[in-house]
Amino acid sequence: MAICMKCWEVRSFDIEGLALGERPDPIAGEGEVLVEIDAVSLNYRDLAIARGVYAPSQPLPIIPASDAAGRIVAVGPGVERWHVGERVIGCYMQSWDRGPSEPSDRTRTLGSPLDGVLCERRVFPADFVVRAPDRLTDVECATLPIAALTAWCALFDLAGAKPGETVVVQGSGGVSTFAAQFALAAGLRVVAVSRSAAKAAAIRNLGVESVILASDTPEWGKEVVRATHKRGADVIVDVGGDSTFAQSVAASGQNGRIIAVGFLGGLSTKVELGQVISKNLTIRGITVGSRASFEAMLSFIETAAFKPVIDSLYPFEAVPEAYRRLASADQHGKICIDVRSVQ
Repeated sequence: MAICMKCWEVRSFDIEGLALGERPDPIAGEGEVLVEIDAVSLNYRDLAIARGVYAPSQPLPIIPASDAAGRIVAVGPGVERWHVGERVIGCYMQSWDRGPSEPSDRTRTLGSPLDGVLCERRVFPADFVVRAPDRLTDVECATLPIAALTAWCALFDLAGAKPGETVVVQGSGGVSTFAAQFALAAGLRVVAVSRSAAKAAAIRNLGVESVILASDTPEWGKEVVRATHKRGADVIVDVGGDSTFAQSVAASGQNGRIIAVGFLGGLSTKVELGQVISKNLTIRGITVGSRASFEAMLSFIETAAFKPVIDSLYPFEAVPEAYRRLASADQHGKICIDVRSVQ
């Protein structure tokens, strides 16, 4: 009789379509490692996939989620760089090593179209796990593959942010929180935009001194310009899409760089081309992220003073509750799942 592991599956497109099931225990093949998953964190992408918004043609069922940390419990033939017992984190893209991404890399992403990590054990290519930082817990490590790496790549790989420049972050979700932490640690000035006083307080606790309440100042782009002595922002990490993009353009200074990271407020938007042209703005989308970028970020984190912000930790049996928390948009930091709590 085959040994089975517990896993969560998206069986229909809705949070209520998440179901606890079983799959055959995976076995590490040539060039692979078998990882016992300790912790998982959720991203907005996971909610969009579960709802059928992100990839409506995705065949079901599929194991959801992409971000996990755990321990190697077996290595396949030909694997020399890893050993049983080592703590690792899976790469979101299971084929992107370094340099620019290829179109084929988008077919090798965890959680869709590949099965994800909300399971007890998973096989990974040995080249697409990275060493977990010793100073972080398993739960903290699980927050890094998408949210942290997106923030890192947006700021440094794409925008080329430099000490002394001003960065605007939006909200207090995973990407924005990491962007604020990385920027402060790298000597940049951070201006944060928040929808609520409670979230504004949480952002200030990170060390951000300038926080704008969007609920009081809908045209917050003008306030960013005022707060920067009419210079405007050098870098904006835009997570809202349609609901924030016009203000991101307004907030940008001359030669500003806007990195379009998310679409919390809608996938389609209008752009004020007059400002884009006159300010010589650069607008870039982002795909995350190569193994080389991941390892560079981890080297920075090893010596940084901050740790990932955890909003909440749910037991494995409560995954739908974690998704509902994500859907509420009330979180500050990352929503995580303790896979070791499997019963």
